[in-house]
Amino acid sequence: MNFFFEYQWIWVVFAGVAFAIGYSAFINNKQNKTLLTTIAAAVVVLIGGLTLEHFIITDKETIHQTLRGISAAIRADDIEKVKSFTTPDAVVLRDVATRGMTQVKLTTVNFSNVTIKINDATSPVTAELSFIVFFRGKLKGNSMFGDGEFFDRYSFTALFEKNGDQWLATDDVRYDQRFPISH
Repeated sequence: MNFFFEYQWIWVVFAGVAFAIGYSAFINNKQNKTLLTTIAAAVVVLIGGLTLEHFIITDKETIHQTLRGISAAIRADDIEKVKSFTTPDAVVLRDVATRGMTQVKLTTVNFSNVTIKINDATSPVTAELSFIVFFRGKLKGNSMFGDGEFFDRYSFTALFEKNGDQWLATDDVRYDQRFPISH
């Protein structure tokens, strides 16, 4: 059901189908009333559907908002805000975040190729995310490598739990072997 509220193009297709059905009725009876009803029905389906899609926030959209919040907190160098996006028992993940943020100041954190698999059968509801993160930043403190600027990307798979209306990261995070911080 969430599928209908995640994509706008679905409502454009529904409006097109409503118009096609009504237009075929108009072709058969040639009454202007039928054509006006067809146009009105297609417009109502389109506007109503787009309004629903805009106002109903799905779990996937909430997860994307969470990722944007994590990115903003990391760029702001706000470790407490970053920790607020983790479950209370995610001690290892909080430690990795703290160690990483004390060593570097990230100016860019972009999530891409995000795939989300929500599992409603678990309690609490969980979501497995796979994504690539692009990082740009500077090492904090003096570095024998110059100004310490870097740019890199890493692949992650993470398990998030739904806590009320929030999605929080758990300690179940896997990343590629190149990632410089381990737990």
